[in-house]
Amino acid sequence: RWALGASPSKNATLRPWRSTPRTHRPEIDPTNSRAWNNLGVSLSSKDTVTVGTGSFTEQECHVKALEIDPTDSQAWNNLGVSLTSKDTVTVGTGNFTKQECYLKALEIDPTDSQAWNNLGVSLSSKDTVTVGTRNFTEQECYLKALEIDSTNSKAWNNLGASLTPKDTVTVGTGNFTKQECYLKALVEIDPTNSRAWNNLGVSLTSKDTATVGTGSFTKQECYVKSYLEIDPTDSQAWNNLGVSLSSKGHGYGGHWELHRARMPR
Repeated sequence: RWALGASPSKNATLRPWRSTPRTHRPEIDPTNSRAWNNLGVSLSSKDTVTVGTGSFTEQECHVKALEIDPTDSQAWNNLGVSLTSKDTVTVGTGNFTKQECYLKALEIDPTDSQAWNNLGVSLSSKDTVTVGTRNFTEQECYLKALEIDSTNSKAWNNLGASLTPKDTVTVGTGNFTKQECYLKALVEIDPTNSRAWNNLGVSLTSKDTATVGTGSFTKQECYVKSYLEIDPTDSQAWNNLGVSLSSKGHGYGGHWELHRARMPR
C-alpha cells in the first residue's frame, strides 16, 4: 500500500507557510548586509519585496547580503535553506549548491549549530562531508549541532530520525534512543515542533503510548497533534494518520487521509 510517509522526516530551518505570495515594501539600508539577510528570512519562497526600484525574492535578498558581506555566515546558511537539493546559485564568481552554502557558513563560523543541523539534513545516511580536516556523517553533523547548542530542537528531531529503533546515541553525558530524541525535542525544548510529533508517532506501535509533558499520546494522537494543532500543511503527518486509520479498520477514512496527503499544497 502507499505508505511512504510512515517514516521519520527531517526538518531544517522552517519558513512560515503562506497561502499566497505577498509584496513587501520596507525601508532598509541598502548597504546593510544583515538587513538584507533578515529581509530574506521574513519572506516565503513565493514572496517578493520591493526595495528602491528593484524587486527581490527570498533567495535574492540573501545573495544581496553576501554581495555586501561575503563573510556573513547566517546569510550563507539561509541561502542554503532557500535552495532545493538540485539548485545552484551564483555568489560573486562562484556557483554553490545547497550543501556548499552550509559548508561556506561553517567555514566562516564553525560554531553555527543550525548550519551543522542543515548540513546533516543535506546528507543521506550513507554520505560523508568534509568540514575542516575531518569527515562527518549525517548523524555526526547533528551531534555537532547539539554539542554547540543542546537546545536545538530540530537537531534532536533529526538525530532521532537518523537512528534505527534499536540504536542508541551518546549526547553529552546521556544515552538516547530514537524515541527519546523525539521526546527531548518536544518535552524539554519545543512542543510546537510538528515534525518531532510526526516522528514520535512513527516510532510508536499501534498499542503504545508516549508521555509528553503531562499528557499521554497514542500513535494516532501524535499525528493529530502534528497536523491539526501545529502544521496543517504537513503532508507526511496527514499520510501517517491515514495509515494509522486504515490499520484500525477505518478503510474509507484512512484512504481519504492518504488522498489528502497527496494533494498539492
